[in-house]
Amino acid sequence: MRKKSWLTGLFLLILSCITIIVRMHYVNYLMSEVNINEDIYNAAKVSMGASGLTSAFADGFRIQSLYICNLYLVFLIFGNFTVAGVYLNILYQFLTVLFVYIAISNVANRYVGFAGSLILAILPIYIDTLSEVTVQNMEILLAALTVTILILAVRWFYHRYTVPKSVPDNMNANEMNLEEDVNSNTDSANVLNANILQDTSMKEIHYDDLEDNKVQYIENPLPVPKRREHKEMDYAFEPTGNDDYDMKDLTGKDFFDIE
Repeated sequence: MRKKSWLTGLFLLILSCITIIVRMHYVNYLMSEVNINEDIYNAAKVSMGASGLTSAFADGFRIQSLYICNLYLVFLIFGNFTVAGVYLNILYQFLTVLFVYIAISNVANRYVGFAGSLILAILPIYIDTLSEVTVQNMEILLAALTVTILILAVRWFYHRYTVPKSVPDNMNANEMNLEEDVNSNTDSANVLNANILQDTSMKEIHYDDLEDNKVQYIENPLPVPKRREHKEMDYAFEPTGNDDYDMKDLTGKDFFDIE
């Protein structure tokens, strides 16, 4: 999501820079004269000489009345209706390029939207309309805005009422897959337990098997006393099986305690 937002911001920044730079170059070097519509000019002068913005809507709300209202506001900044009309057209075209990008990117993808809006930003026929102070650029802007709003509304309606219906199916599929995994794990556990229970014999434990588990002590570097040798005592001769331990034949025997 962050990557897509970053890409969208980059595309919008590039389109904004190209749109403004191309139009400023056209206004400064390529535009020879400005043609302002007489009806718009006269209506704008009437609005300026009368009660301001309210006179623009004296005959009711119309697109031309809205354009005259915007032209009058820009006139307050530049002080000339002709210059104000040119820069107002630049603003209209700039917004139109952005709306075209939003509309196309929601229908197709960001790359197609960037390509389509870039073509509109550098289209010579569209740039030439800057010198015409008429309602044309405003009408194009309103058309682009209307299409963009409709596309966004349809997209929202689709995701709001269509996509959630398919979510339970996906959840059911996930639950089924989870149940299958649990069953498979249970079967494997049962097999493992059966294999463990089958071997009921007791194995003999050898001392050699425990060598690896014995504690390995390090050699003591300090001087210690010598170990005492263990002495063993045994009989001088082995007795027979049914011997009563009473010596009857003393021939050759020289025991000091026998008289």
